[in-house]
Amino acid sequence: MYEWRYILVNKLVTFALFGFLAIFQSTLVQADDNATASIESLLEMNRNIEGEFRQVTYDEKGKQLQVSEGVFLLAKPNQFVWDSVTPFAQRIISDGKNITVWDVDLEQATKKPLSGAVGNSPAALLGQPAADVLPHYDVSTLGAEKFRLAPKDDQDLFQALTLSFRDKVISAMSILDTLGQTTVIEFKNVETHEGVAKENFVLDLPANVDVIVEGQ
Repeated sequence: MYEWRYILVNKLVTFALFGFLAIFQSTLVQADDNATASIESLLEMNRNIEGEFRQVTYDEKGKQLQVSEGVFLLAKPNQFVWDSVTPFAQRIISDGKNITVWDVDLEQATKKPLSGAVGNSPAALLGQPAADVLPHYDVSTLGAEKFRLAPKDDQDLFQALTLSFRDKVISAMSILDTLGQTTVIEFKNVETHEGVAKENFVLDLPANVDVIVEGQ
């Protein structure tokens, strides 16, 4: 088990992170039958996992804007910890009911219910019924273990999301946002687990942190 530590991540890619976590925790997609069966099986095999990641963001011209690395933990149902390094100290954690984003340097944390996370973005898949959310997306198969998801609503926060697997293990994802920026996340040393203690998903904030509660 990884030693969970405080993290650093760029504010510009927070929604991209939610996209990864939301799609990753979901086991259904709006797609043709073959694509649905394939991605459902792959996602289900990757729902209880932990590992390391490298995240790179590019602007619309392909210029590299930021690189960050860190560790993550996912566990059913809808629980996760995402720790990354540089440039801003931040931890993103879900206990299955609420998402908390802690900006360490700013001594500020934002807490919101999963059911209200970012409207029709992929993050909404974490807490809302699949029947209510997934009809907003079209899914196509790009290869034996590669899928593209595109929102039908042009008000969403991204244009397209691609999920890639290698030997049935998540290997990469990329997100093209509405500003033309692309975030690429590569995964390594991914391991499965049989379940972890709920304490891993409890965030104990210092007394000096200002907590903003949204949607409650």
